[in-house]
Order: sequence, then C-alpha cells, then structure tokens
Amino acid sequence: MPITTTNFIAGRMNKSVDERLLPPGEYIDAQNVRLGSTEATEIGAVENSKGNEQLTTLQFDGTNLSSTAVCIGAYEDGVRENIYWFIHDKNFTVKNGLDLIISYNTTTQIVNYHVVTTALLNFDPLYLITGVDLIEDLLFWTDDINPPRTINVTRSYAEPIGGFDQIIEEDISVIVKPPGFENVVGTNNPLPAPLLSFLNIAGNENYIENRFLCFAYRYRYEDGQYSATSLFTNPAFVPRPFQFSTKNYCNDGMQNLYNGIEVKFSTGSSRVKEVDLLFKDTNSTSVNVIERFKKEDFGWANDTTKTYTFTNNKIYTVLGNDELLRQYDNVPRLAKAQTIQGNRLMYGNYVDGYNITRPDANGNTIAIDYNTSLINTLLQNYH
Repeated sequence: MPITTTNFIAGRMNKSVDERLLPPGEYIDAQNVRLGSTEATEIGAVENSKGNEQLTTLQFDGTNLSSTAVCIGAYEDGVRENIYWFIHDKNFTVKNGLDLIISYNTTTQIVNYHVVTTALLNFDPLYLITGVDLIEDLLFWTDDINPPRTINVTRSYAEPIGGFDQIIEEDISVIVKPPGFENVVGTNNPLPAPLLSFLNIAGNENYIENRFLCFAYRYRYEDGQYSATSLFTNPAFVPRPFQFSTKNYCNDGMQNLYNGIEVKFSTGSSRVKEVDLLFKDTNSTSVNVIERFKKEDFGWANDTTKTYTFTNNKIYTVLGNDELLRQYDNVPRLAKAQTIQGNRLMYGNYVDGYNITRPDANGNTIAIDYNTSLINTLLQNYH
C-alpha cells in the first residue's frame, strides 16, 4: 500500500543564519504556533495556537461561584452554536455546594442556566462527564456515579429555594416510568393494569360478542417520550349460559354476555401529559389505540382514576411494530460510556441489575433461603 508523506521545504524555522540573510518564508524563532490548516489558511501554514479566554462570570442567586468551581464535562452543539458546561462548586455558600448545567451561545454571548441543584446532580470532580449527547432538544449524559440522566434544554427547571432542591430524580432520569410504577402524591395508587367492569348498553349492537380483548395503557411525558405499556388485562369476556347445539356440536353460549366494557386507568403524575388507552385481540398481534387523552384538554387532575366506556364501534389506530414489543426501558444503573448509534442511545461499561439481598423498602434484608418438600408421588396418565 503506498504511503503518502508531506514535506515542508518552505516556511520553516532556520536558526543557522543571520536574520539579515534569512530566505523568504523562513523564520528564526516562534512561540505558540502550529503547522496545520484551518478555514482561513492553506495546508501547512504556520499559524498561532489559540489560547483560552474568559467568556463570562457564573453566579447563582446574586453570588459569584467560588474560585474552586470546576468544569467536569462539556459538550459542543455546532448547529445551535451552544457550549454546554457541567459545573461543580464544592465551596459555594450553600451547605452542600452547588452543581450546575449551563450553556453559552457563542453568537449571542447569552448564558442559560438549565439546571441548578445543591444535592440532586451530585457531581464529583473524580468522575468526569465524558459521555454527553444531544438528541433534538434532549441532552443526555452519564458520569458512572449517578444513573444516566437527561434534560430538555428548552425547558426551565426549578432552582433551589433556601438550599433545598425543587426537582427530584424523576425530573432528570432517562427512565420514563410506565403506569403503576410512578411516584404518587396523595393516596391514589396507580394502576399497573386497567380495571374492567362489564355493562349492557340498551340499543347498542354487540361488537364484542365473539372477541377476546385485553386492555392496557401508556403515558406520554412532557418531553414527548412514551413509557412502556402497562400490563395487559385478562381477556374481557363473560360467556352466556352453556347451550349445547346438536347441529354443530358446539357451545352456542360461548358469546360475550355484555356489549360494553368500562375501562379504568390512572392519569399519572404531573410529568404525564397524555394517556394512550390500548387494546388487543388475542387472535391478532396488533395493538390498537382506543383514544389519546390530553390531560390539559380534559381538565384531568394528576394521580386520579378515569373511566372509559368501550364498545368497539369504530376503526382504531394501530401501534407501529417498533412499539409492540417494548415491555420496559433497559437503562443501566450506572454507565461509564455513552454514545449514539443509528439514532439509538447506547451505554458501555455499565452496571446492570440489583443485588437481591439489599434491604427492602422497610429496611429488612430480603431472605433468599427457601425450603422444598414433596407434595405428591403419584403420576396419573390421562388418555
């Protein structure tokens, strides 16, 4: 394989002659220069190396950051001409110090403070943030000491008040929790699967008499991200009384006794903006969208239960194939590396899974000991 070499025979340093005899294009001495090429010069040109320049002074609540503030991660968005910095200041005036995610626009020279916390971000100078990616408006990062996280760079996040953070882990977590797993404010527990009840609606045709339908729902969060679907219900089918047919030797009573189904579901937390109600037929692999409910349009409160009456009397939208088998979000607990491949966020060198011996919610260690016993020694053959 041929080897390409580049030799610079002009524009070189020459310390062997008197400066009065120096050939054109040569020089005796130079500092802070490089041989290279930029948009403004030719290949191999001698140009000055750019240094550092203070662009701004960072502060919070009218107080400048201390002299010990350090940048532990950065990301350049060339499209919007923004530079994102991850800042840790252990000696800021509040008790726990201060962590910030800010951006600086090189055109407007405007600084935006995206997230400021005293404890939640938990930045550590020993764990540099090297995995940072921007997908549309979502900035993702990982530091191998906290769970993978993300923020929407177009939104404002509440700042600390009195030294206490006003946002929680769910506000910045990569994981978007499916129904039944979100944190709830109040006494209404979220439903991991819809609750069903049956009714007969006078004057309505029975469009579900021969259908075995299962129901589920999912959330759409404020950044446009969809959760995995909830658990599906058992088939919503209540047969008529047994009626044996001597003509076809079948049970003609195997039809749904009711023509309507009431489906109850949870509205989700304040971070949930829409709820998709879903169903599928056991004879099909398709999942259909019954209705998309925008909470604001319906005036729904958070963490409450709503009921929808389903009669199967219209044509429904079908979910895409890429959403059918999404039963959960596979996000590691910790990750050292992060990248984007094929518009998909990927993690490397990560910690996954949980130790089953860790204490439960009540502080009790989970016991993994178990006993076995023989219940029956008889094996029956059925013919």
